[in-house]
Amino acid sequence: MEKINILSPAKINLSLDVISKRSDNFHNIKSYVQIIDLYDEISIHVLNSSNDIKIECSNKKIRNETNLAYIAAYKFMETFKINKGVSINIKKNIPLGSGMGGGSSNAAAILVGLSKIFTIDNFNKIIEIGESIGSDVPLFLFCRSSIIKNKGESIELIKSPPKLNFLLIMQDLEISSKKSFRKWEENKDYIKSFHLKNKYKQITIDNNVVEIKNDFYPLALKFYPQFNVVSQIITSSGIDNHSLTGTGSTIFSIIPNELDVDDITTYLESANNLKISLNSSIEGWRFQID
Repeated sequence: MEKINILSPAKINLSLDVISKRSDNFHNIKSYVQIIDLYDEISIHVLNSSNDIKIECSNKKIRNETNLAYIAAYKFMETFKINKGVSINIKKNIPLGSGMGGGSSNAAAILVGLSKIFTIDNFNKIIEIGESIGSDVPLFLFCRSSIIKNKGESIELIKSPPKLNFLLIMQDLEISSKKSFRKWEENKDYIKSFHLKNKYKQITIDNNVVEIKNDFYPLALKFYPQFNVVSQIITSSGIDNHSLTGTGSTIFSIIPNELDVDDITTYLESANNLKISLNSSIEGWRFQID
């Protein structure tokens, strides 16, 4: 096999609770997560003439040395002692800093794609590589609706995930996860008070009641005024839920099949310099092998 095209999906944190800070300076969390059909597009070609790793990305802010996809490719080739090169092209559709896990998804896609190309059947070792790259990478390697715990590496697959439709509201704003967790440490009482004052939509997943809430959403409202504007528009439109995904800048709402969101979509796009997307939950990887 010389080439593979793979769709690298985004994720939505239906809920995100920060439990505690760990001794290793990471944080213990609990989150219900779904994979959605918003994709970066990745192609991987084998280079028979060299053992270089070459990456081209549509977003020029991403540098090869710090790109998680590059790190994933390097670690894969080193771990499995593969003496060939690869050329990787990434078309970014998942915004940076949006809380939808684009970088981690790309890294997982590279690991999955390379395992297909070089017929490596060692998922446990690939999970180990993923854990060494980033906390969200193992989630994307499974690419399934999951409950994630600890710093993200503890994954419990959801047996009967609901099929959900989402309205995504993406702002031109990158939010650093590191800074968000620092703000969480400094504002724990504020977050607790905010949650006590608000009611959240509840859904049932595998007989568990899940509140559509995120510990970083109160911080977004406090430190980024534009979130208040978007929140008010969603609430006034009659949609009964919205939250933040991850630590990033994307607000999402769960949309019933029968709800027409054309008017709010048009208004948000025209009046607030936002990117709007309608997406659904999915299970599993999508790829094409040549």
